[in-house]
Amino acid sequence: MSMNTLSLSNVVIGEDLQKSLDKEGMKMSAVYDTLDPVVSRLATLNPLWTFVVVSSGHGSGNNRIAMGFSVKLDGEELGQIGLSYMGNRGKVISISNDRIGKGRQRSDSYRTQDADKAILMAKKMFGKMNPSERIQKAKDAAERVVSRASWNKERERTQHQSLVKNEMLAWAETKGNAMFLEYLKAEAIPSLRHKVTVSMEKVELLDTEMKTIEKVQEDFSNNKTALVVKDLGKYLVKIGDKVDLYEDNTLPLDMRMKMGMLKLVEDEQYLTDVGCKVSSEIFVLLVDELTNVSEGV
Repeated sequence: MSMNTLSLSNVVIGEDLQKSLDKEGMKMSAVYDTLDPVVSRLATLNPLWTFVVVSSGHGSGNNRIAMGFSVKLDGEELGQIGLSYMGNRGKVISISNDRIGKGRQRSDSYRTQDADKAILMAKKMFGKMNPSERIQKAKDAAERVVSRASWNKERERTQHQSLVKNEMLAWAETKGNAMFLEYLKAEAIPSLRHKVTVSMEKVELLDTEMKTIEKVQEDFSNNKTALVVKDLGKYLVKIGDKVDLYEDNTLPLDMRMKMGMLKLVEDEQYLTDVGCKVSSEIFVLLVDELTNVSEGV
């Protein structure tokens, strides 16, 4: 029956799909078994309707199987006939258009395994839009265009604005830096001058702290730090795969000095060229400059 369906005068292959088939050297040979009786019956009953194949699946060899149709009348789309998955039922017939979609909650299409029910739904719901439907569809289209235009322009504006701001910032941080500092000194009100100066000093401090953190993170992930754990008055020290046990009088001097500095700061704090205090019992020490790590001093 599939060959007869495709040979009906009002069953045609969509232009874009036909171009794709020609490019790939493929041909449309049949309609998917589940859809065939639906399309064949509706096309025969409604000779003025045009059934346009818009999607297909692989058949044998260089053959393709029609799996989706757009149904039109005088150039106006009445609806779509295709396939949909429905739980353990697998592929079922799908009948859809705006009218059907507005009356359903779980899906925007009518889905069934029964060809007769699918045909009845298409006969009932496929038809040219009435004035009210046409107005609503036009309103929906207008809303999409209006909202999308605003969004697109805002996105375009943001892209250009970001470029300007980035270049402005790059200039301000180099050639414009001296001019900005002169402005702060000569023209800015005292409260603003103080606020900006404090923030500039804070940025420099944070840059230094970030470099310390990154150094500790990198060395720690590469097993190049000394992990020190205080345990009952002694120190377990792990460097790479080696673990040593020290007491206060045997702990290497460099480790002792660095731990002394870290003990003065809060937990989870970092010190440049020293390391990190995880807690009062756990320390991560940078070992690049450590010497005599195997001997107490």
